Amino acid sequence: MSTFPRSASGRILTAAFLLLFGAPADAQEFPALPGGPRDEGAEAQDPSSPAAIASRRSEVASELRALEERLRDANGADFEHLRAIEDKLRKLAELLDDHAAILARPPPAAEALQLPAPEAPSPLALNALYELHFTIASEGEQRDALLREARHALEAAKDRLDRAEKERRRARDVLAEAEPGAKAGAARVLALRELESRLAQEEVYLRRTETRALQELADAEARVELERRIAEMRDVLSKGGGSSTPGISPATEREGNLVRRRQAAERRLASVELALEAAQNRYLRRAEPSTELLAEVEALTGLRDLLRRQVALTHAQIARQQERRQIWSYWDSLVRGEAPRGDLGAWEASTQEQIAALRDVEFEVAARLPELGRSLDGVRRQLATAPADSNLHRTLLEHVETLSRLYDEQQAEAAAAAADLRMTERVLAEIRDQTELIDWREYAALAVQSASDLWNYEITTVDDASITTGSIVLAILLFLLGLWAARHGSSFVAQTMRRRFKLDAGAAHALRTLSFYALLVAFTLLALRAIHFPLTAFTVLGGALAIGVGFGSQNVMNNFISGLILMLERPVRAHDVVEVDGNHGTIEKIGARSTQIRSVDGRHIIVPNSFFLESNVVNWTLSDDLIRAKVSVGVIYGSPTRLVEQLIRQVIDEDDQILQVPEPVLVFEEFGDNALIFDAYFWVKARSPMEVRRVQSRVRFRIDDLFRQHELVIAFPQRDVHIDSSAPLEVRVLTANGKATSGPTDDAT
Repeated sequence: MSTFPRSASGRILTAAFLLLFGAPADAQEFPALPGGPRDEGAEAQDPSSPAAIASRRSEVASELRALEERLRDANGADFEHLRAIEDKLRKLAELLDDHAAILARPPPAAEALQLPAPEAPSPLALNALYELHFTIASEGEQRDALLREARHALEAAKDRLDRAEKERRRARDVLAEAEPGAKAGAARVLALRELESRLAQEEVYLRRTETRALQELADAEARVELERRIAEMRDVLSKGGGSSTPGISPATEREGNLVRRRQAAERRLASVELALEAAQNRYLRRAEPSTELLAEVEALTGLRDLLRRQVALTHAQIARQQERRQIWSYWDSLVRGEAPRGDLGAWEASTQEQIAALRDVEFEVAARLPELGRSLDGVRRQLATAPADSNLHRTLLEHVETLSRLYDEQQAEAAAAAADLRMTERVLAEIRDQTELIDWREYAALAVQSASDLWNYEITTVDDASITTGSIVLAILLFLLGLWAARHGSSFVAQTMRRRFKLDAGAAHALRTLSFYALLVAFTLLALRAIHFPLTAFTVLGGALAIGVGFGSQNVMNNFISGLILMLERPVRAHDVVEVDGNHGTIEKIGARSTQIRSVDGRHIIVPNSFFLESNVVNWTLSDDLIRAKVSVGVIYGSPTRLVEQLIRQVIDEDDQILQVPEPVLVFEEFGDNALIFDAYFWVKARSPMEVRRVQSRVRFRIDDLFRQHELVIAFPQRDVHIDSSAPLEVRVLTANGKATSGPTDDAT
């Protein structure tokens, strides 16, 4: 890593001379340029010391003076090169000046972290210690952030120095190997690279000094001392000691200041309104419009609006003092250990509301300050153009003073709101800490009392009947109990009626559904009566509900009524096998709005109830479980048809699942294109198409076995091909070597 030469100005002049008048032929005789190895005596001096920085700054100044002389006589490429060197030297001078300025700053740690003298214990003094601790912690966080940035900048500067050193060494090697005619250009490049290396080295020194300065700002001892004082003061206050000064004194004092400020603003507003009225009268009495009077009227109007705004803001600030006094009273009781345990819950809720309100105040003030700043700038520009010793000038001057005062007050309000927010958050944390220390017996008593209050809390009244939280909970429990009883009771009724009256599954399902709804309505009415809810309240509600249902729930009611019709008329029933839009499935459930069907491939199909009444639905098991099946088979022409008939009938008679009544029918259907077609029709008792397919599959397997035993051939598609031999056919024969020979032939073989 390169350092700074002691005689850099002489080297710059030598390099400039060589650039203007040529370089020696031998590369070893070329003099060293700035940025070369440091003299041995310089290593003993700290490069970041004020003396070393002053020495390097003096060298840079000498180099700049020498360059100024050379620039007056240079031209062309030499002039541009010297300009580039001058630019880098000036940047180097700026870095050295910044470095010297950092070293010249007094150490801030001595004053910033001095703690005030201990005060007499009081809630007010305790809060002041907490605020000081917050300030020191905030400054520490800011310092840590700056220290991280400084370390990052130092690492980046070191990387730039490494790259600059590599470029400098590469340029030095290029100069050493350059031809005599190219040495001038190589020397220019080397001079620039060495200056860049010096710049990078100086930036490393600067960043290192910044990092050291930030590391020296230690505040750990101050924090420990503050924490010790806070603990001691809290101990004294909790034992009843300390000053008897009430904790609400800061809020009271601030309220007094705000009242006086509001009164002054109101008096000033009254005088400005009188002045505005007088200015308006003067403007109206003038025969010709006066620009000056118009400007005065506008300025007074703006001042009046500003004073009104100040009065309104002060009113809002005074209104907030009541809550601030309350927070201070909480703090006073908490730190003295006098807070009533039963009120801590209400205090916590009130404190949380105050925190939300203070955050809103912070947001409003932060949004208001930029607007006041822009207004202040605008009035100042008007003041600069107003005639001196005029009413307009005096009005604008007062406007500026009022705006400046309001801007300062808003800044103070922002700081006060931030301090109040921290104070309120501190009170909330204290409330929660003391809440955690409550004995379990007190917890139980508070819980019982809170539960009783919540149970008897009156939500509303209907016809002079009180509806409380407890009655609502009781009604919900009764309704849930009725729902459970209706579900199990309807199942019990359906099973009993099915056993006694031999009902099928569909009728039992319909009976279970109807009884479920009947029982549910009965238990709902019972729950309402149990909480003394007047059923007459449903009179108007029922009419409105009927209108709403009529207009907004037509499809729902249509499906509901269709479900009732399905349960009474029973065109489809539970466990029936139906075909809907080409999908076969078994009905699992007929609900109030829709019917659930499980298809043969396991899918669940939800079909609206109205679909069964408005569309064609195939019910395979409406009256019985009989399904007619068909099996077709074709044999080749020339097969003994009577034998085929006998074998097919034998297969049908052998299968136990095929019914003989109705009698199976065997039909010689037709002489087909490729086969003699036989159709066998028979009846099967099955509840699903898959059972029918299994019977058909067994019949086909058995027919195939019997046909093989009797050497009957099941036909397959065949085609006869006829060749026109009216002309000779060309025949080609391939030889062993792949060559083809061809010639006409008279036959088709």
